[in-house]
Amino acid sequence: MKMNHHVCVLINLPLVIVNIMTNAFYVFCMVCPRHAERIKQPLKFLLLSLISCTIGYLMTITVMFFFDLSESSKLTQILYLVSACTLNISMTSSVWLNLFYYTQIVPAQHALFVWIKKNIKSVIYCICLLERTFYLFDFTVVFLNDIYFSGFGFSNNFTMDHDTLMSEGRHLKWLTYIHIFETATIKAYFFFCLVVMLMSSGSTVVYLSRHVGRMVAQGHSLSCPRFRGQVRVTVTGILQGVQYAICAVWIVFNFFSQQISTSFISPYIHYTVINLYMSGTTVNLGIGMVVFRRRAADIWIRATQWRKTQQQHNKEDDTEAQT
Repeated sequence: MKMNHHVCVLINLPLVIVNIMTNAFYVFCMVCPRHAERIKQPLKFLLLSLISCTIGYLMTITVMFFFDLSESSKLTQILYLVSACTLNISMTSSVWLNLFYYTQIVPAQHALFVWIKKNIKSVIYCICLLERTFYLFDFTVVFLNDIYFSGFGFSNNFTMDHDTLMSEGRHLKWLTYIHIFETATIKAYFFFCLVVMLMSSGSTVVYLSRHVGRMVAQGHSLSCPRFRGQVRVTVTGILQGVQYAICAVWIVFNFFSQQISTSFISPYIHYTVINLYMSGTTVNLGIGMVVFRRRAADIWIRATQWRKTQQQHNKEDDTEAQT
């Protein structure tokens, strides 16, 4: 599976520009909210985590592929590690965002879910802290592996004695074992997050379906703002779950294919798949978050009014010039 570098740039450059600008707008909406539109925690933390890591991934991977850097360069190795960390955090943040919405919509019935719903803020903060600590540790291990195995710009001393070489070899072996363990853990964690995403989205769909049946039987209206908001969040959650499933399976498949053959899947194709996932996530955020939609509508209205005002001024100037 191959893709030309120029074709990759032609396909992905418009998406990257739109995604970065849109996510930057989302950050602006959260950092400078309008009156009475402040986003509460932990929703704000999850959104900032997802959006900032999405921007970080797009920027680092863009430098790598659009400028066609050498795979052996030090800058490429650093950017690859940063892009992997930001991609993982962006994807898992969408999972915990889905779980948060689930706890806000579906009434908890079992003792475990009652406790999770009651302590959802602490649960999310603890999970994210452990997750980021593990990714930081993985980043460090991979970085050390690059230093030892590829040199990473450090000179190799071939005059070291036998004991030093044996000692360093043991360190390399331990680093390799740790790296293998972390890689397997990350892939397993991806599937665990997939299960959480599917369970939370599925449970929300089942609850809302039953809730709609009860409302219709009792003659209640389905047009109340709260219910429509719940339906909208559920639909975007389902779409995000499908995107996450496809992207997670693709990442794992690409990883194992690299172990078989380094040329099996083109990195440009892999980047395009991830970029499409980022685009879908960006669209879902715009649809699901009323704060973003209202701010965009407000800016559009102001821009339209400003344009009308300018056109009116131009007409008046033309009239004065004719007289």
